[in-house]
Amino acid sequence: MAKELYRKYRPETFEDVVGNETAIKSLRKELKNGSHVFLMTGPAGCGKTTLARIMAKEVGAGDLSIREINSAENRGIDTAREIMEQMSFMPTDGSASVWILDECHQMTAANQNAFLKPLEETPDHVYFFLCTTDPSKLIAPLKTRCSVVNVKPLNDEEMKILLKRVVKSEERKMGTEVYEKIIELANGGSRKALKLLAKVLYLDSNEERLESLKSEDVSEDKDAIELCRALLGKTNFSSCMKLVSSIDVSEPERVRMLVLSYMNSVLSKGFNEKAAAAMQAFGQNTTFNNGKFQITIALLDYFSLLSE
Repeated sequence: MAKELYRKYRPETFEDVVGNETAIKSLRKELKNGSHVFLMTGPAGCGKTTLARIMAKEVGAGDLSIREINSAENRGIDTAREIMEQMSFMPTDGSASVWILDECHQMTAANQNAFLKPLEETPDHVYFFLCTTDPSKLIAPLKTRCSVVNVKPLNDEEMKILLKRVVKSEERKMGTEVYEKIIELANGGSRKALKLLAKVLYLDSNEERLESLKSEDVSEDKDAIELCRALLGKTNFSSCMKLVSSIDVSEPERVRMLVLSYMNSVLSKGFNEKAAAAMQAFGQNTTFNNGKFQITIALLDYFSLLSE
């Protein structure tokens, strides 16, 4: 395909967005209340940058006045200084200038401190959207200057709506079992779901599609799956914490969704006390925004439930 599905079907208006109604309401409410600085939190691939781009259009920014910065590659204080210099100029097109800072938690402490002044003294025509998967790494003074908007992963029903919409637009047909497998593997991430869909949509049969998706089961989530298996076996808190140390917890929400998905699959075959306890412990929060600390709290809740 000339364009990847997740790019081709990226929403351009709020009406095109599937799910995250609460986040959209929050954005519009905070904008109406006069906010110019937004902190978009949530797991990777759930639509933070997409919502920021839509908001940029809502506030009146033209294409040339929307600037996206990858904070992982522009971590230093010079980035803040350059933005401060540019803020004083009126937009070249449209009525607003917008900066979207992706992965802003990767900015150095010095860079974050340098941003405090421009975020606090934002001109009327300037808006900032800071996007992060790990807000716990941001300094407190920076967070207090932002209107925080939590962007959530899609639930299974929302994911199915999104996938079916794209399949229909591509004039293809796909079996229920393939939809279910993609939803399971995507763990609520719309970007990952559409990447998986692009991988299998134009194969000749549902059997081929399912076979192609098998390789995804043993990819980046291998260590998190090992944690799930440990929770169901004969283990203790210390053993589980050792497993957590080996997991990439830069995206703790991905780990949470994988645990919930895994345990849900176990429970679908019959009641299991440990799976039920894990579902309860990892399902108490709507999102994991405190890094691996939130995973530790969930483990404490899990073992506490089993000891009752």
